[in-house]
Amino acid sequence: MKNLLFFALCALVLSSCASTKSASTAPSPAGNWDYSITDTPQGNFNGILVIEQVNDTYTAKLTGDTGDLPIQKYAYDKATMKMTGEFDYSGTPVIFDAVMAGDEINGSMSAGGTPFPFKATRKK
Repeated sequence: MKNLLFFALCALVLSSCASTKSASTAPSPAGNWDYSITDTPQGNFNGILVIEQVNDTYTAKLTGDTGDLPIQKYAYDKATMKMTGEFDYSGTPVIFDAVMAGDEINGSMSAGGTPFPFKATRKK
């Protein structure tokens, strides 16, 4: 009986020390990303997506030939690695919805209810 109790206690201690991947260890989206938005009526767009982190808050902006375009209401969920946001492009509201997987972000930019493919790759 002593051996069984000792074994159970050791198993409990070892299992409490085991580490698991949690949202707090998820990779950060902060950094510069080469992006492309394709198949829009105005053609394709390319540039750099800049994501900055201050404490637990993220901000994002698209940079390109037309200047900087801040993504309003930008949010990043560490658990799902999903990012969302909104911005105005030439008077048209645009909804940003994407998921980060490693060094890639895939999703869409939707304008007037029509989604356009969005892809970004982390700059090294």
